[in-house]
Amino acid sequence: MYEPVGSVDHYLCVDNHRALSYEWGNYRFAAEWLNKSKGTADDAILDPFEVEDDWFEIHLPSLQLVVSERVPAGMRAKAEYTLKRLHLRDDERVIRQRRAWYELYEAGDLSLEGLTRRAPLIAAAVRKASGTPARRRSRRRP
Repeated sequence: MYEPVGSVDHYLCVDNHRALSYEWGNYRFAAEWLNKSKGTADDAILDPFEVEDDWFEIHLPSLQLVVSERVPAGMRAKAEYTLKRLHLRDDERVIRQRRAWYELYEAGDLSLEGLTRRAPLIAAAVRKASGTPARRRSRRRP
């Protein structure tokens, strides 16, 4: 989801990887509470740059995030652990954000295209529920 107020943190924590303290390739942007939730878990958490399209999906109307069947079998446990450790499945903080985007869309204040830009997994769930073909989004890599 779009995150206007986040923080930059090390993907591999400095406590475990001091040599990577100032490596640009080790920085990730996320909500600060998510960064803090990771702690020193390091390789137990999926790197956002590893995640492929369709690895996760949101269920409507609960807005819970789940691991999809598209996650390779060898990475499924890591994906599940990432949801648990980072509180991404159904923590009220993320549900509140998802609900706000979904309600804007349902009220007609945000188009499906706008929802796709701001909360692509919610937009994918809306498309799936309505039978609208999925739209492939381009991935920008650093």
